[in-house]
Amino acid sequence: MIVHMIGNAHIDPVWLWRWQQGVDEALATFRSAVDRCDEYPEFIFTRGEAWLYRQVEKIDPELFERVRQLIERGQWHITGGQYIQPDANLPTVTGWQRQILHGQRYFQERFGITPNVGYNVDTFGHPAALPDILEGFGYIGYVFHRPGAHQMELPAQTFRWRGAGGGEVLACRIVPNYVTHTDDLYGQIMLSVEAADPNLGHTMCFYGVGNHGGGPTKGNVEYILEHKNALPGIELRFSTPLAFFEAVAEQREKLPVVVGELQHCFPGCYSVMHDIKQRQVYSEHLLAQCEQVIETLVEDGPERREYHERLDAAWNDLLFTQFHDILAGTSIPSAWESVRAIQGRARITGEEIVLEATRRWARRNLPQVNQQQIAILNPDPVPWEGFIETEPFLDFDAWGGRWLSDLDGNPVDFQLVQPEAPQMVNRIVFPACVQARGHHLVLVRDDPRPEHPVTTDLEVSPRRLSNRHLEVRLSDYGIASIVFDGKELLGDGGVSLHLRHDHTDTWTFHTDRFVEPIAKTFSGGEWVVEEQGPLRARVRLESRLGDSPFRWTLTLYRSEPRLLVQLEVNFNERFKILQMPVRLAAAPAAWIDGSGSGYVKRMPGPVEWPVQGWSLVDAGGKQLAVVTHDAYSLSLDGESWQWTLLRSPKMAWGGADPEVYAGRDWYTDQGEHVFEFLLEMGDRLGIAELSTTARQRARQPVVFDRYEGLNRPPWGNSPPRALWLGAEQRALADGRMLHLLAETEPGDRVM
Repeated sequence: MIVHMIGNAHIDPVWLWRWQQGVDEALATFRSAVDRCDEYPEFIFTRGEAWLYRQVEKIDPELFERVRQLIERGQWHITGGQYIQPDANLPTVTGWQRQILHGQRYFQERFGITPNVGYNVDTFGHPAALPDILEGFGYIGYVFHRPGAHQMELPAQTFRWRGAGGGEVLACRIVPNYVTHTDDLYGQIMLSVEAADPNLGHTMCFYGVGNHGGGPTKGNVEYILEHKNALPGIELRFSTPLAFFEAVAEQREKLPVVVGELQHCFPGCYSVMHDIKQRQVYSEHLLAQCEQVIETLVEDGPERREYHERLDAAWNDLLFTQFHDILAGTSIPSAWESVRAIQGRARITGEEIVLEATRRWARRNLPQVNQQQIAILNPDPVPWEGFIETEPFLDFDAWGGRWLSDLDGNPVDFQLVQPEAPQMVNRIVFPACVQARGHHLVLVRDDPRPEHPVTTDLEVSPRRLSNRHLEVRLSDYGIASIVFDGKELLGDGGVSLHLRHDHTDTWTFHTDRFVEPIAKTFSGGEWVVEEQGPLRARVRLESRLGDSPFRWTLTLYRSEPRLLVQLEVNFNERFKILQMPVRLAAAPAAWIDGSGSGYVKRMPGPVEWPVQGWSLVDAGGKQLAVVTHDAYSLSLDGESWQWTLLRSPKMAWGGADPEVYAGRDWYTDQGEHVFEFLLEMGDRLGIAELSTTARQRARQPVVFDRYEGLNRPPWGNSPPRALWLGAEQRALADGRMLHLLAETEPGDRVM
C-alpha cells in the first residue's frame, strides 16, 4: 500500500478568533512551511486558498517570493483552486462558480498554475450538484473529511462522485483527520491504511498541526523519513492530492459510484446566525445581477472593464464570507461585526454598479417624455411578469387624480397602498411584464383619466383570502386551510409557528434532527384586513410567541395561484428554535429541494436538511412549493413539512464551559429578522420554472423614477396648499398669487 503523506496546515481565518488573527496565523504557517521545505528537500507542503496567499503577498513579499521558488522546485503544492474553503451548502450557484473562478485565476496569474483538485477538508456537507460545477472547471478530484463514517456510510474511501447533472470527479474522504498533534504518525497512518481499499493500492494520510495553522513539525517529517519502508506492506511517500488522484485514475472504472449529496453533518449550522446567511445569499444574487446588468446594458469597453474590476473586488469580499465557520454561523461574537462590514462593502459596491450602469444607459437610450416615468429594467435572461411596488416621487404632492399609462396612453391598473414614510410620499402597486434583458416604461399622469374599469377576483376578510385560484382560510394559530382549484392542500394544523427546546451546541454535533419537546405553540391571534384590492389583498396578525413579538402578513394578488407569507420577528429566546410547520393533506413519498448549485430529491424522515431557494412536495393531488431565500433548514416527516427559522444556542459553543467561566454568555439569532415565503401551487411545477422563480425573487427588476423631458414641478406656479411655505403666505398677504386661493379646498393643510 502506497501511503501518500499530505503535509498540510488547516487554517481557519475566522473561528474562535477574528480575521486579523487569521492573517497572523497564515503568515506564521507560511514561514514555518517554507523553513521545513528548506530543511528537508524531500518534504512537500500542500496549501490552497487564494485569500491566504493574497495576505502573504501584501504583507511579506519576501516570504511570498520564497513560496514561488518552492513551487517551481516542486516542494510546495497548490491545491483546491478556491478563494477560501467555503461552506458548501449555502453559496448560490454563481457564488460557487466565482469561488473557483477567482481562486484558479489568482493562482494562474501569480504562479502559472490552475489547480484541478477540489479541497474542502473541514466543510460541513457537500451538495448534490457540486461535481457538475467541479467538472465544469476541469477538476479531476475532490478531497473532503466531513461527513464522517458515523454520519454517512460510503461504499469506499475513494469513489467516483457523480452530480445531479451527470458531472463526475474522483473523491476521497480523509481518514482519520486532516490534522495531527504528535510527532509520531503511526496511529494516523494505520487508520488511513485500514480505511482504504487494499486492491486500490493507494491512500492518503494527512498530517500537520492545524485549524489555527502550524503545519508539519520537524518530528513529523523525520518520522516519515525514518519509516519510509519500515511498516509491513506500506510505503510512505511525500506526496500531494493531485499525485494521489493521478495514481488511482487508471483504476477509475473499478471504483464505486456515489450519486448525490454528501451529507449529513452538523445540522445546527443550516439555520444558526440567520442574518449572516441572509445577507450572504441576497448579496450574492445582487452581484450576479450586476453582471447581468453590465453584460446587457454596457457596450463601452473601458467602462465595462472598470465595472468588472469593481465587481471582482466585491466578489472577493463575499467569497471570503463564504468561509465555512462564517457562513455556518460558528464563530465568536466579536467576529461578526467585521463579517457584516465585509458583506456590506460588497453590497454597496453592487448597488453602486447597478445604479450607475442603469442610469447611464437610460440617459443614452430612453426617450424624453413630458410625463413622469417609472423605468423598469429586467436584466434577467427570462421574461419577468408580476406586480411592481414602488414610490414615485411627486415633489411632495398628494396622489390626487393621477393615473398610470404605457407610452401609447393605455391605462395601467394600479392600487394605492401604505407608503414606508408616514408623510408626503405615495406608494403604488401595478402589474408589469418585461421582456428578457428588456425594459418597460410606465407614465405617471395628471391629465384627465379615460374611462377604465378595474376588475378583480379578490375577496378578503379577517377569516378568509381568495381569488379565482385560491381560497385561504385563517385561524387564531395561522393558516387553517389552502384550497387550490378545489383541492385542499393542508391537513389538520395547517401552517403555524412554535418554539422548540434546543439544548444542542452551536453546530449540533451529536444528532441529525431536532427532537426536544415543543415549548410553546402559537394561538390566540386575530387577523385584521390591511388591503382590500383590486390588485392586492392583505391581512396581518401581530402577537407574541414566548418572549418574542412577531408580525405575520399574508398577501394575495389578483388572479395569481400563489400566496406570499411574510414573518417579522424580534427573537428574544434562549436555547430554543423557532419553527414553521406546514402540515400537508397527505404524507408525500418524497420531495425535492433546491440548493445553491442545483437540486436534490430526498426521502421523508425526521432528519434536518439544508435547503436553498425552494422546496417542492406533492399535496392533495396537486403540487405545493415554498420559494424562499430567507430559510435554509427543513425536514419532512409524514405530513409535517417543518421549516427551522432561528436557533439560540450560545455562540461558538461546543457544549461545555471555558476553564474560567463567570456566567457571561452570548446567544445567536437575537433581534429582528424578516422572512418571506412564496407558496406556489400548480398541477405540475417544473424544477426549471421554480429555479427561475427563486432567482427572480432575489433579483427583482431595477425600478427607478425618470424625469427626462418633464417640466418640473408639474403644477408650475400653483403648488398644492400642503406645500405652501412662508413665501406663498407673504405673497397672499400682499394680494398677490390670489389664484392659489381659488384652487384650494377649505380645510387643506398648510406646511
